[in-house]
Amino acid sequence: MTTTETANSQPNAETPGDTARLDAELADLRATLAQAREALDIAERRHAVELELLKADTIDLETARLLTQTALTNMPKADAAAVVAELRKRKPFLFRRTTTPSAMGAAAAPRPAEDLARAARQSGDRKSLLKYLQARRAG
Repeated sequence: MTTTETANSQPNAETPGDTARLDAELADLRATLAQAREALDIAERRHAVELELLKADTIDLETARLLTQTALTNMPKADAAAVVAELRKRKPFLFRRTTTPSAMGAAAAPRPAEDLARAARQSGDRKSLLKYLQARRAG
């Protein structure tokens, strides 16, 4: 048996064409992995922004998200909470106002629908649930 026959009879023997093909596949897989990581980073950043905006009680989520993401792209270190706080200072109309009752102000209005919902949830009674649904429809 000659050396050429021995090399060809080995099951794991690779030809130069196989090596080039495998290198190309590896490069493609690395590029796909980089794209997937970038997409994941974008999704995580978007989620963090939306979470901070929801915590800040945003009225117009889409507009606030676009402004926040624009500000984040201009920052070297992305801090969603700081950007949302700055946005709240610059554009307060995008957020609900937090009012603090004064000593002379009226007491907070009762929320019967929420009270009925809590009672229905705790009791599990169908009549309580029906009362809650009727109050929600009326108000």
